[in-house]
Parts: sequence; structure tokens; C-alpha cells
Amino acid sequence: MKNKKAFSFVELIVSVTILAIISTIWFISYSSYLWDSRDSQRKSDLAQVWSALKVYKQKRWYYPVPGNKFELTYNWTWIVFQWKFDENVRLNTLDRLPLDPKSKTWYIYSITKNAQEYEMAATLENEDNPIALVNGTYKSVSRDILPWIMLAIETPASLKAEIFSWASWAINKNKFIFSNQKHNLAYDFVEPFLPQSDWTAIATILNELSATSSYWQNTDYRSCIEIKESWKAIQTDNTPITYQIIDSTTWNLSNRICNCTASTCTGD
Repeated sequence: MKNKKAFSFVELIVSVTILAIISTIWFISYSSYLWDSRDSQRKSDLAQVWSALKVYKQKRWYYPVPGNKFELTYNWTWIVFQWKFDENVRLNTLDRLPLDPKSKTWYIYSITKNAQEYEMAATLENEDNPIALVNGTYKSVSRDILPWIMLAIETPASLKAEIFSWASWAINKNKFIFSNQKHNLAYDFVEPFLPQSDWTAIATILNELSATSSYWQNTDYRSCIEIKESWKAIQTDNTPITYQIIDSTTWNLSNRICNCTASTCTGD
């Protein structure tokens, strides 16, 4: 009678464990590949849009408005248009309007009141630790008032989004979307793919960004008058506003109080 060899229970457990480990390593590696591939596509999409918008502005002297736009306001005066970069955006310098490669939703798009500056936002999967990606031409001139023009707003509908208001529930300034940070996102990856905010105080976010110098600040304006002439002054009442202006001697940013009304601008 011949001896029959078979796996012992221990050998079977070891074999299954090894296969499970190999499968896990493969799955993690494959998932990482997919994350990286989709994130690369998002970066490429925003770069292509940047080139197309640059050509558009050179021809028309302004950027196109977002599709189904809604207003971001300050003291109940609108200063920014925001929403989707979709088929309602009249852009003839781009063959195809891009979609997020995972959610298949439109990217978020925002322009200033005078249509001279824009931002566009996506969400990077970042190996399952989502962070924001923001590209555009906007440069902040007021760190604590309007450091960015992109907000994570969940239900814009046909309503105005008041950035600052006397009512605490209406304060949206903590929803600014900054590139490479996790606090506020253009959208999440769960249906219905809405913008996401964790309500971290804007001062905390700005301090984090200051440590890495990862957001644009004023590199052009040296006086209150230049701020006003560039349409960057956002004062709507008689309350002076503090802007960050380049010092002509040191070339560093310094805080300066400007009083820019409809007819005059003082503070130089």
C-alpha cells in the first residue's frame, strides 16, 4: 500500500496566509497605481484648461463665466462667480471639457467680478487621503478677507453665498479651498459628489499654508490706488480694509489700511 502525502492543517494555514499577504500587497499596489493615474489625469486636465483659458482671455480680454453660476458676496455685494466648468461655459479654445476620471463630475470653476482672474479646483485621491488641487491666476491682496476665490459650498442652487455676515451660521469664510490641503475639498468621491468642508478656522489654515508658502499672495500692487485700479478692492461701505501691499523699499509684504470708496482711495 502506497503512502499518500497531503498538506497538514498547519501547512494549509501557512499557504493560505502567504496567498492572502501576496493578494493584499498586489491589491495595495494596484490601488496605488489607479490613484496615481487618476491624480495625474486631474493635474493634466487643469493644466490643459489653464492653456485654453489663457488663449481665450488673450482674444477676448476676460475669462468665461462658470456654468449655472452663483454669486459669492461680501457685505451683500457680489464679488465672485462660482460653480461648474461644464457645457454651459462658452469656451471654444478647448476641444473637450474634462471630467473627473473617477466621479465623472465637472470640475469647480470661479472667476472674479471683473472676469480678469480665475481659479479651478479638483480633488486628488492622494492614495485615499484626499487633498485639494487648485489652479488659476488669482493672487490674494487681503489675507484675512479674501485669500482665495474658491469656496466649498454644498448647495449653491440659485442662492447667493455670503462670505461674511453678521449671522454666525452664514460665515462661509472657513470654506476657502486651498491647493494641497485637506480641510476643504471641491468634491468628495461619494455620490452625489458634493463639496466638502471640515469647518477648520481660516486662520488655522492660513497659518499652515504660511509655513509652506503654498498659496499665492500679492506680487504686483504697491499702493491702495493700484489695488483699486486693478478691481481688487472689495470695500462696499465706509469701513477701511487691511490689504497686503508690497513695500517699495524692502519688497516684502506689509499690512496697510486702505479706504477705497467708489470715488476715492486713500491710505498710501
